[in-house]
Amino acid sequence: MPRPREIDRNRILDAAEAVMVESGGRGFTLDAVAERAGISKGGLVYSYASKEMLIAAALERELQRFLKDWGALADLTDGSPEAVLGAYVTEILTQDADHLRTASLLMTALSYAPDVSAPGRDFYRAIFRHFDDTTARGRDIRQAILAIEGLFLLQGLGLVPADHDEWHSVVEHALATLQRPA
Repeated sequence: MPRPREIDRNRILDAAEAVMVESGGRGFTLDAVAERAGISKGGLVYSYASKEMLIAAALERELQRFLKDWGALADLTDGSPEAVLGAYVTEILTQDADHLRTASLLMTALSYAPDVSAPGRDFYRAIFRHFDDTTARGRDIRQAILAIEGLFLLQGLGLVPADHDEWHSVVEHALATLQRPA
């Protein structure tokens, strides 16, 4: 009896991300992901029981990568909300277009599946806990971060195809807001 081939979950997640980006989310099917990963659909479903679970796993992996990088930058700050959020915006500026596109598509793909969207909720909780909406400065910072996140999600929904310059303009403005003296 031949030994069963191991299914590499990272290869599946890489394939899922590639299919998501290449199709803009519209051609994202389990069949397409299985074909791209070079496995049977049964093998894919064995690893991820549903399309939503697969998307959630891909999103969680992408968010963990980003959170690790953001955390490394935030650790170099004084820990103030402005500095931690400044590290967040700085990390966004270092992201390449492929990572941003992948993350926005994955995040918005789960908007209809609240039962598996915990990675997105947890990610935004990590950001929102740094807002201090009791001061004008805190509200300005919140507004700057929400401008970035709004454009990010609008891109993922395919409603606003911002080019590189427009994206960087919004993110750099947010960073300038965070770096402005109180």
